[in-house]
Amino acid sequence: MTRVMVERESGGKIVAFSVEGHAGFAKHGSDIVCAAVSVLAQTAVLGLTQVLGAAAAVRQEDGLLACRLPAEMKPEDRRGADLILETMLAGLKDISGQYPRHVVLLESHE
Repeated sequence: MTRVMVERESGGKIVAFSVEGHAGFAKHGSDIVCAAVSVLAQTAVLGLTQVLGAAAAVRQEDGLLACRLPAEMKPEDRRGADLILETMLAGLKDISGQYPRHVVLLESHE
């Protein structure tokens, strides 16, 4: 099962997320659920770091992708990050709803 954790600040903005594990929908290399979750998370990281230029802390290992935004961001960069992260989350919620035995999505608030 893939576990997605989204961390929000007290104001409700996403400050970090992690994706861990493998969905187990199909054999390794053919798992469309795992691939969909991975694409959404990796694209969000690329949007934050390459398009927006945010100095996000990113950790990637086999079966793990974690990303945390910097504590301080310019307001316009924060707005861009919000759009990227909320879009990622909308896609992950959709996948989790369609494949609840393979993807669990958890949100925490500071």
